[in-house]
Amino acid sequence: MDAAIQRGADFTFLGEKGGTIQYWASNQADQDLRKWVEAAINEEVRRVEYETHGMDSEAVRKVENTRIPITRLNPRKEEGEEEVSMADLVRDWAPLGFVYLLWIALMTIAQMLLNNTIEEKSNRIIEVLLSSVTTTELMAGKLMGIAGVGLTMLLAWVLSLFGVLSFMAGPEAEWAGHLLDILASSGFLTYFLVYFLLGYLLYAGIFLAIGSVCNTLKEAQNFMGAIMIFMMVPLLTMAFIPKDPHGPLATTLSWIPFYTPFVMMNRAAADPPLFDLIGTTVVLALSVVGMLWVSARVFRTGILRTGQPPRLLELLRWIRG
Repeated sequence: MDAAIQRGADFTFLGEKGGTIQYWASNQADQDLRKWVEAAINEEVRRVEYETHGMDSEAVRKVENTRIPITRLNPRKEEGEEEVSMADLVRDWAPLGFVYLLWIALMTIAQMLLNNTIEEKSNRIIEVLLSSVTTTELMAGKLMGIAGVGLTMLLAWVLSLFGVLSFMAGPEAEWAGHLLDILASSGFLTYFLVYFLLGYLLYAGIFLAIGSVCNTLKEAQNFMGAIMIFMMVPLLTMAFIPKDPHGPLATTLSWIPFYTPFVMMNRAAADPPLFDLIGTTVVLALSVVGMLWVSARVFRTGILRTGQPPRLLELLRWIRG
């Protein structure tokens, strides 16, 4: 047993042979029990080592537990209130949850719009509808109808969140009470609503155009593959932006309209500069107008078209009119 103990430079990494103690488990993804057993065994081995070298294990443990407490202070807070509290930490990380909800909501609603358009086109229902309204009126009706569904879904989510937090809030779940206060007093819900509406109109234009030129969901999946890879960027970066909300990554992505709703929502707790807040919103709004104009041109021509989806050059001719 003593020969198997690794001391100092003799340390080996996981996977190297020579371990005396064997840990058997069919589920190696669950590391909690293994770490607990390993920590208990190593603690006992170190205690024996201390005694072997004539050292008082209790004295060593006291030295190892010696520390200097560090108080976290925020220079942006008012004098006398600089200390960072749990409420401050919850406020800094709360937008991260809103980003994830925003992504799920936009993708769900936009996918619903895509499926609805393709279904109506493939079943020839669209021809009956266009006998009574224009393509512009039909497109506007689809956008507003699905937007109403999305807002209803968000309202249900928000009310459920308030209900759960109100139930959980208490001494044992202090963070829930802080989060409830932050949601009620901060402007996060306003940011969330504004970026949802603008983001929905932007992505709805893309999905509506795709739905108008495809006859089946299988054809639409060819377009959706590239779009979904593009849409993974907000999820891949959302954990890094709160750590440096005014850094190059956050600032650059904020000015890309397709990422603006997610990144600016993520930066909401850090009070982004007014120039970024207003400038990115204006660029996003202009992008929405441009995207809906392009989508309307494609929708007008492609909604009654049958056969193979058009190629890129043909789409450009449709947009030029």
